[in-house]
Amino acid sequence: MDANSKMKLREQLDPIYQRIKASALKRGLSKQEAFDSGFHMVDWLDDLEAFYSFCQNPDSFSDDELETMLINFLIHVPNHLAAAAKIYADSPVSDIFGVGAIEADD
Repeated sequence: MDANSKMKLREQLDPIYQRIKASALKRGLSKQEAFDSGFHMVDWLDDLEAFYSFCQNPDSFSDDELETMLINFLIHVPNHLAAAAKIYADSPVSDIFGVGAIEADD
């Protein structure tokens, strides 16, 4: 993504970020926690956009493009959601499916 695209994306995300931040402050979170909540909820939206684009037209991605998009999404998004869940909702991540999702590989 070039610098102009990144700036445009930031401008589009700012109202979303500000609304989440305001909601966090209303819940009684500190300014830092509100900042972090907003950040963790918007930083991965470009990954969501890529996944949504794939969902709209699965055949438009080559196998390599699909693999890259999925790896990027799966590595980037869950950590942000886990952080936001802990900060905003005081809900730590658990492995509800029992697949070792929160265990480090040896």
